[in-house]
Amino acid sequence: MYPQLPLPFTLQEDFNFENFIAHENQLVIESLKNPNEPFIFLWGTLGTGKTHLLQSACQHQTQLGGTASYLPSKELISTSPQLLDGLANLDLICIDDVNSLYEKADWEEALFNLFNQIKQVGGRLIVSSTVSPQHSKITLNDLKSRLNSGLPLNLSTLSDESTLQALQARAQKLGLELNREAANYLMTRFPRDLHTLWGLLNQLDQASLVAQRKLTIPFLKATLSSSL
Repeated sequence: MYPQLPLPFTLQEDFNFENFIAHENQLVIESLKNPNEPFIFLWGTLGTGKTHLLQSACQHQTQLGGTASYLPSKELISTSPQLLDGLANLDLICIDDVNSLYEKADWEEALFNLFNQIKQVGGRLIVSSTVSPQHSKITLNDLKSRLNSGLPLNLSTLSDESTLQALQARAQKLGLELNREAANYLMTRFPRDLHTLWGLLNQLDQASLVAQRKLTIPFLKATLSSSL
């Protein structure tokens, strides 16, 4: 078990660097592991694995004996910005989908203050977004300046072969056998982002347990016909 996080946002233990299909993004992995990178702005389109990587960074930090906190911005919105108070004392803070907090004055100010506190104590901050820091719709100019000051990392979309490998690895993790033909069927008939593909695998996992069937093309067609 990993050390308990100071906030009630849990990590998925299978979100770690070891099972992330990096390929074109190997440099991103190395940068996220580097303790000498105090601030990283990770951006990429939906389904490229930002959440996986931020949670992996937190897992990695705790495995090294440090303290870390993963904060999903989409859930933070319904809470108070005071939630960020005192977090600068942690070794690493990862804020996912930080763009969800843009144009909200109280949250922008809280983020600005947190950034300054982390810098003052020598901690690390990693944020993710669907857009680059240059295109961020931030009202507070001082915050925009801070977010543009870090290491910008663009998470590339996986190639077809890398996506296929990631799909098969995820299926194996669920205890499913997904051959190349079946994997190609999913990739040619559904959006290729990992978020969508993971959802399809979860659906197939449940269906295969009930039907006691292997993931053949006819079974995929029958199970996912309503999703096409």
